[in-house]
Amino acid sequence: MANRRQHTIPQFYLRQFLSPGWVYPRGKEKPRHHKSPTSIAVHQDYYGRNKAARKPLDELNKYIENKGAPSFTKLFKDIKSITDYDWYVLSFVFANIFVRTPAHIEEWRDAVLKGTGAINTKAEKMIDRLISASLEGSDLSEFRSETNNESSATLKQLNEYAAKLKAIGGHRIAAYDLFSNLPDIAEYIRQMTFIVWEAPNNQFFLTSDRPLVLQSRKTGSRAHAGWAKPDALGTIAVSPSRFLTVFYYKLSGIYLLKATPDQVAGLNLETIKFAKYEIYSSFECSEAYNWMRVLGH
Repeated sequence: MANRRQHTIPQFYLRQFLSPGWVYPRGKEKPRHHKSPTSIAVHQDYYGRNKAARKPLDELNKYIENKGAPSFTKLFKDIKSITDYDWYVLSFVFANIFVRTPAHIEEWRDAVLKGTGAINTKAEKMIDRLISASLEGSDLSEFRSETNNESSATLKQLNEYAAKLKAIGGHRIAAYDLFSNLPDIAEYIRQMTFIVWEAPNNQFFLTSDRPLVLQSRKTGSRAHAGWAKPDALGTIAVSPSRFLTVFYYKLSGIYLLKATPDQVAGLNLETIKFAKYEIYSSFECSEAYNWMRVLGH
């Protein structure tokens, strides 16, 4: 039987920031101090329960976590010890962190529903034009050419899918669809260059409920960003002392660089900018506190 208390962010990851650490919830007046991440990012049956037809995604999450934790630890302990096998495992760890977070799942579901609504509006306008043209005795060939270029999925099928997404528990359908892309995302990540930034003494990195952000290197925006695009940029704090950026370069590989205090501040601001509901930090952080109070209402 799968555990009904399911972590949407791996515990081995959160443990770097919350053993102990501070949680800054959006819209609250005070942060919460925690000694461990046991109760952080936990949702009841978020990835489903055991069924005869299929197992919940939480079992896949746990499998990747168990395989990936030792390789992930090398990112902030000894990157020179990372092997080809570690590289392969890490690609799945990061792909999993990317697709499993509620911030990503819910936004993807909202995008599908919005897109389906736009298609319905277009279809209604098309019907009105068809009726008007038919009553006027006009040639309907232009409409046949337009409809022949439409997606193979019928409007009925799209609406049925949207209805399932909109229903209670519909996020699980969206999650299963996103998880189906996990191997492809891992393959793209394996082809990228890893830059690990090490914070100077008395400086630290923080993370959030959107730990891994994919954005465009050109625009700095998540809109229309994709792992297959040449300007893809992935960012994630791997520990309070190290931050990872992944992008396409001439050759894939992993490098350790010393970050300046200004670079640490800039990378933390990026993390704060893309946080959804919570920020996690090993130390008290005024920037996270301001985000929680000023931007949270």
